[in-house]
Order: sequence, then structure tokens, then C-alpha cells
Amino acid sequence: MISSIPIYSNDRWLINFISMVNPAFTNSQLENASRICQGLMSNTAHKSISSITESLIESRDQSSLNRFLNESNWGCDVISMDLNRIALMQQNRQTAFKSGGYIVIDDSLLHKSGTSMELVSNHFDHVSHGMQNGLSLVTVHYADDKKNYNLMKNIYLRKKYLDDLEESDQFQTKIEISTDNIEILVETFPEIVKKKLIFLFDVWFLSKKMVGKLKKYCLKYVSRAKSNRIISGLDMGLKEYASTVLKASDFKEITIERRDKLESAFIYSAVLPISNLGDVKVSFVKNEFDGPVKVYIVSNDLKLSGSELLRIYRERWVIETDYKDSKQYLGLGDFHLRKKVGIMRYLTSCFLASTYLEYCRLMGIFGHCFGRELDLSTKGKQVNAYQHLMFERFLTWTDHQYSRGKTLDDLIDHFRCDECVRCRDNVQFVKNSIKLSLKMGCV
Repeated sequence: MISSIPIYSNDRWLINFISMVNPAFTNSQLENASRICQGLMSNTAHKSISSITESLIESRDQSSLNRFLNESNWGCDVISMDLNRIALMQQNRQTAFKSGGYIVIDDSLLHKSGTSMELVSNHFDHVSHGMQNGLSLVTVHYADDKKNYNLMKNIYLRKKYLDDLEESDQFQTKIEISTDNIEILVETFPEIVKKKLIFLFDVWFLSKKMVGKLKKYCLKYVSRAKSNRIISGLDMGLKEYASTVLKASDFKEITIERRDKLESAFIYSAVLPISNLGDVKVSFVKNEFDGPVKVYIVSNDLKLSGSELLRIYRERWVIETDYKDSKQYLGLGDFHLRKKVGIMRYLTSCFLASTYLEYCRLMGIFGHCFGRELDLSTKGKQVNAYQHLMFERFLTWTDHQYSRGKTLDDLIDHFRCDECVRCRDNVQFVKNSIKLSLKMGCV
């Protein structure tokens, strides 16, 4: 049975967008890629390939989309597609990198119950603080005050997983994966350096290797630091320094905005030599005047004030929101594919759909369709706008069928699945009962 509004998948804007991301796609491949992306943006509860195909008007057989993901020759690897997508976003002022923008690095666990999927194994989950089965996704994200979209993605594989496959030489830490991504991005898009984009990451990525890679390109970063980071020359960690050297009177009260509310914080900042990092600006942040320090924020930009460090670091949260929205609205973790190539292509389609929504918002496509007053401030609202657009496409498709001489009986029969009896008496009963309800004002 139909689980959502049927999708008329001939979205020429989306097909043109995909063709620029992968020029090697044939026309039939473009249509399949468009169907998958539209299915990911639909109101289908679970975005598996099966549910996506069931929601399409043109195709109700999932084998063609499965072959497209697992076997078809795309003519372009997924890394090149990611770079092409980024390059496409740089072609317009509304979507390009902006001076003072941020590049955020983080990872997320896509929980999976299956044990026969490639790339899936046990990983430490920062939410449950335990080992969970899933796929560890490492991504690089762009954000500024007007826009945000995903840049690159990679899968982190534990050494034990690779040892079992006798591929130990392929092992990379999350930091090594991220530094490789930084090098690829900077070498491909030198405007990252020209526009002085600031890199943001959490404690897990703050390392000598990461800092060294950014220093190579004269790039600035802001990161949270662990409390046990050693201050060179003093032989004590940041936590010990805060509790034994600093006094409450050293801290300055500032006001910050959090979740549309103004909150107070107390900050002390200083330039300190941190082991493996060199001289960095450190902000000690606490919530109460007489309370303990809760957060340690560091940066190689020594000119930033303590409040600026805190404000900039808070911009890292956009990637957490993007993970949440991509899982909730775009089916980022809903795949049931078993092979590496299919999984990577599915994830590529998810981020392609997400970037397309941002592209439609920034280029005014949604505004032209629904008016500039439409609220598109979150990914969920963008998805809702696109779902409404698909609904209106369905209405237009239905009107077109009537203009070609199709009847209501024809359309009902078209959408009935094999389990539904396809006979005139059954269809007539549905039509008569609904018409009676309409006549009585019940529907």
C-alpha cells in the first residue's frame, strides 16, 4: 500500500544539479539519482530503497535502484562527486565560501543492527559512553551566518576490522582522515586560505598532527581542549592551573546568547604554551563566579578575545544539528545495503540531497515557489517545503493524466498494489463511499 504521497520524480532543477555534480551520468542514471534524492527528501518514514521505490509514481520495483547503487558504473568516484558539489556551490555568490566563514570537523555514529554489512563494526558512542554497532562517519562541514552545507565525508574503520580483512595497511585514525581532507580541500579550493576560513573541532581532533597541517597553510583554528592538557614549563594541566593559580577575581563576566536566551558566563583568557600545540590563546570558561571551570577553549589566533573564542567555538554546533536533521529528515542512517560501494553511494546521495535543499534556499527557488516570507531557517523546514513542492507536482501530474483522457478508475487502479484486488466492484465501492461522504460534508 502507498505509505506517502506518490512522488512525480521529474524535477528538472534537481536533475540539472546532479548532472553538474556527476557529468558522467547517462540520462537513465540521472533519473535514478533524482529518484533516490527525492525519496530521501520525501515524507516516507524510513528512507530505505524499498520505501523510496514504493513512493515513486513511475517505478515500483526496487531492483533498478539497487543495481544503480551497487553495480552501475557511475563514471565518477564519490570523492570526486563531493568535490564537484563543492565547486558547484562556489559558482554563485549566494552559495560560495565567505570571508570569516567556518569549516567544522566532527564525526557521528550511524547505528546499525545488521552484522553482515561492510564498513559496519563496534565503535565507541559518545552519547551512550559505550560500544555500539554502527558506521563511524567523519565529515567536514562549511558554515557562516547565511548558509551551511556538507563538504566531504569518510568512513573510519577500526584497526581490528581491517586486521580481520588483512588490510591493516589501510588503517587511518580519525585525525589522519581529517588532515587528508583538509589537504584535499585547500589544494582544490585555495579560496579557503584567501578568505581565511576558521577551522572548528572538538577535543578528539585537537592534536599535533591536526595543528601542524593547519599551520602548513597558515590557517586558524578554534577548539575545545581536554582539562589534562599540559602547560609547558609549569608541568601542570589546564584543570590544575585553573584551580591553583587562577582566582575568581581573574574572571570577567560576559553575556552570551544560547537557544534564544541570554546567559552569563565567566571567562579568563591568556596566552599559554601548551604541549604539542605551542603558544595558544586559552579561554577558561565557567558558568558561576565561584564555580569550577567547565570548558577550556584554545586557538592559534592570539588576537582573539575570550568572548570571541567562545562565540566562534559555539558555531561548531551547526554540524551537530546537521547530523541530527540528516538522520531525522533525510534518512542518513536508514540504508540496508551490504556492500561498501552501495553504502558510500547512498551516503553521497544523502549529502547531495541536503546540499540541494540549501542550494534551493540560497538561490531563491523556494522563494519563487512559495514567497519570500516562507520560513526556511532549518533543514526540517526546507524538507517540508520540498515535500509540499512534490505534493503540488503530484497534483499537476494528476491533472495532466486527466487531460490525456485517463479516468479516476484508471488512477486508482494504477496506484493499487498487487495485494489489493483490482476489480471494478472494489473501485466503485471506494468511489461511491467517498462521494457520499463528500455529499454529507464528512470529508
